[in-house]
Amino acid sequence: MKRKIFYPLLVAAICSLTLYGCASSDSTMDTTGTVIESEIREDESGSQAPMDPDTDMSAEGKTDTNVSAENPIGREMNIVALVQQNPNLSTLLELIKAADMVTVLESPAPYTVFAPTNEAFAALPAGTIEDLKRPDNKMELRRILQAHVLPNRITSGEMKDNMPMITAQGDEVVVRRNGQTLTVGDAKVLITDVNASNGVVHVINKVLVPPKN
Repeated sequence: MKRKIFYPLLVAAICSLTLYGCASSDSTMDTTGTVIESEIREDESGSQAPMDPDTDMSAEGKTDTNVSAENPIGREMNIVALVQQNPNLSTLLELIKAADMVTVLESPAPYTVFAPTNEAFAALPAGTIEDLKRPDNKMELRRILQAHVLPNRITSGEMKDNMPMITAQGDEVVVRRNGQTLTVGDAKVLITDVNASNGVVHVINKVLVPPKN
């Protein structure tokens, strides 16, 4: 009698251990599979997106002072952010802020900005920049800055010799081309086609002074 009772109990115990082992094995496989799948998803999400085929790289390699070299994510920045990234345009940034034009140049509307370097502003008569920053000269400052802005996006490839362009101020500025050299008004274009999310920036070596009203 004892043997008959003991044998079924032994069989039940063995089956129970076997089932437990199977369950543990399945659980381990599921867990491992989940971890591997998670790692794959993470690797896929962390992979670099392909370069935007529309990204204009024409300015790359032309000069060590290229704004895009200071801006690794190029087109994703708006015009103000691009200017802020380049220390050689810090005076322009100060004037944009003083003129309360940050919001305008951050808006999604496409613009072309001819950005004078710090040296270009330093070449103005002594005290000019300080005077322009005064609150009572804000309208004059805006007038000067608007002379550097076109209300549309124009790349260097679209600029033709003796081509007139109308600025945001409403005045005409003429582009001249001599081979690969571009001038806008009296300013030489140092760096072309720095793309922004809301337009394009061309760096110039002189301040474009609008005509007197």
